[in-house]
Order: sequence, then C-alpha cells, then structure tokens
Amino acid sequence: MPKHFAKPEDISGSSIILRGGDASHLAHVLRAQAGDQVLVSDGLGLDYDCAITRIDPKKSEVVLEIKSSCQNKTEPRLKAIVCQAIAKGDKLEYAVQKCVELGAFEIWPIITERTVLKELSQSKLDRLRSVSESAAKQSMRGIVPFVSPAMSLNQAILKALTLQAAFAAYESEKRLGIKAYLGSLPRDVGSICFFIGPEGGFSQKEVGLFEENGISCASLGARILRSETAPLAALTAIFYEFGELGLGDEPANAR
Repeated sequence: MPKHFAKPEDISGSSIILRGGDASHLAHVLRAQAGDQVLVSDGLGLDYDCAITRIDPKKSEVVLEIKSSCQNKTEPRLKAIVCQAIAKGDKLEYAVQKCVELGAFEIWPIITERTVLKELSQSKLDRLRSVSESAAKQSMRGIVPFVSPAMSLNQAILKALTLQAAFAAYESEKRLGIKAYLGSLPRDVGSICFFIGPEGGFSQKEVGLFEENGISCASLGARILRSETAPLAALTAIFYEFGELGLGDEPANAR
C-alpha cells in the first residue's frame, strides 16, 4: 500500500485531502481509483488507513475517507540527529536519503573549514527536503525528518549541547572507538547527535573545539569511510547498540 504525508490542517473529522504532488502521483502515476486503499501519515507519528472517495485532477486533490488510525510503529525511540558536512555533487542527497531510511530524526548540514561549498542555496535545501520526504514514504516513517538550513560548526555544537549525548566521528582518533563510546552511555538516553566531516575530514582546530565543549571524538574503525558513507555506519551502530534494529517490540540492550 503506498504511503503519503498529509498536512495536519488537511485532516478533518473522517476525511483527509491530499494535494499537489501526492495527489498527482496517485492520479496520474499510480492510476488510483475511488475505493483504492491508501496509507497516510500526519507527519506527527499517527497513521491513517484510508480509502479514496474522490479524485479531482484539475485541482490536484484526492479526497480520502479515514477507515482507522493508529500510532506509527516504525519510529525509533532514540532521536538521532546527523550533523553532516556539506559535500560536493549529490553526496549530501545520498546521505540524507539513506539516513532517513535508517531512522534519523533530523539532518543538520554544516559548514566546516574543509567543506568546498560554503553555503546551501534555498533550491538545494528544498531538494534535500524533498529527498527526505520521499525516503520517509518509502521506508514507512511516521515523520518526515527535518533538514535544517546550513549552519556553522560552532552553531551546530551549541545546538548539540542541548541534547543528551553528542560525539564526532574522527578518523585519526586512536583511543576511543564508537562501540566503547556508545557502550558508555546510559541505556535510556533519548537523544544523540553526531558530527561527520567533509571529504578532507575535520581540522585539528575543529577537533579541539569538540574537546573544549565536552564532545568526544570516536573512531568508526580502521578503514577510512567516505563522507556520505560515514553517517550510515554511525547511525547503524547507534541503532544496533540501543536495540532499534529489532522487530519493534524488543527491549533495548540491558546492562
């Protein structure tokens, strides 16, 4: 069953109206008909099983009747936020897509000393948010993870300090690995933020900035990962450590 996201204001009583791209996709690509079943999320964690009652191609609207609703069960308990250095080409799009599929809560594009691109245009940001929404639909998420406007590393660190845990993936770290770092965290930690550097990695000055703010640097292993691969490795390790890769009803690792 295809999944779509509706704005909360388009959900009223027993009906939902899908507009714009979602409506056009149903009408013109999927060739949907009245009576067809559609799964809709409000983007806040609630899913609705619906049936199409009317399709209006001219207005790009599809009207749905709500048959039942339930809390989405695909969202991780642990909110993981990816601070990803802006990369060249379509690498950032790839990272956003895969991080959303894996369960990231938000993605913060960051500008560092060695990022080649020092800004993120509105059109590029819009594209990244579209990628996030498409990946959320494909992976049956209950929310569309927010992709923030680009920010400096300093700004991201200040935001990260409001969360329960934060670390930076650093290829030259020799004392602390990600397994040991994650194992040191409380089992009930609710939010975690991690930093991924650009193609050239973090500078020594930036590593010092992490340390000054009490943010640990941790190695992702002996092999050097690409900037778009590193967040996937980190996110998978986080969710495995905290029991988020099971069937949904398994408790987090007890210690």
